[in-house]
Amino acid sequence: MAFVRYTHNGAPTVGIVENGLVNPTSAATLAEALVEGASADGPGEALDEASLLPCVDPTAKILCVALNYVDHAKEANVDVPESPIFFFKCREAMIAAGDPIQMPKAVTEIDWEGELAIIIGKDAFEISKDDAWDHIAGIAPFNDGSARNILIVKAGERRQADWFSGKCLNKSTPMGPVAVPTGEVLDELKAGSLRIKTTVSGEVKQEAPISDMVFDIPTLVAFASSRITLSAGDVIATGTPPGVGFATKTYMKKGDVVEVEITGLPTLRNVVA
Repeated sequence: MAFVRYTHNGAPTVGIVENGLVNPTSAATLAEALVEGASADGPGEALDEASLLPCVDPTAKILCVALNYVDHAKEANVDVPESPIFFFKCREAMIAAGDPIQMPKAVTEIDWEGELAIIIGKDAFEISKDDAWDHIAGIAPFNDGSARNILIVKAGERRQADWFSGKCLNKSTPMGPVAVPTGEVLDELKAGSLRIKTTVSGEVKQEAPISDMVFDIPTLVAFASSRITLSAGDVIATGTPPGVGFATKTYMKKGDVVEVEITGLPTLRNVVA
């Protein structure tokens, strides 16, 4: 079972995906469908012909995690952090599977970052690690589109990360095509056996198990909720493994097909505009 957000009869709709078809449901939000389940409530259409929307509820916060794989920190020439480093994406950055990745004119170095994203299922503050799994409704592939040439800003002799410029760019960050309820993959999530693979125009760039994370999923949920209330629908992109373009100064270019695969989920595929 999987769910999408898509345009049906001219309106944003939560759909259920079964056997390659997407049918509308009466669920008000993606988070609601993932937590409570939903059944078909109208005629279906082929998933690959549906007008998909980003796989994130419109009111959700989008949190991302930096440097959450040891070898990614190494390729960035920085130390592994002692605690999680979070930053925000704005909703304007989010696009659906199949949408073109479009960057502003100021961006000349467009990087890929394949990730596993989790979707929060209910509102809570100060969630313990032991209770974290009870608050995760689903997962989805995520590509943290990054603008390397404007991510770092000089400040005198120092260099500072400008997360807004480097990470919050219009139409830069795909998520989807579907979200899968946590229960469908809970054993694999807990075991860390799910793998992330990113390919660019057929060339494998990243491939690693989520067990390689520095901070596991319950730790990320507990840490984030110790700072702010996590609400139903909020997204946490859990970090990218090694193999980003920055390490070799090789970036995405117009026409590249970028694919992010999470074990057992449909592939997130987008073309660079």
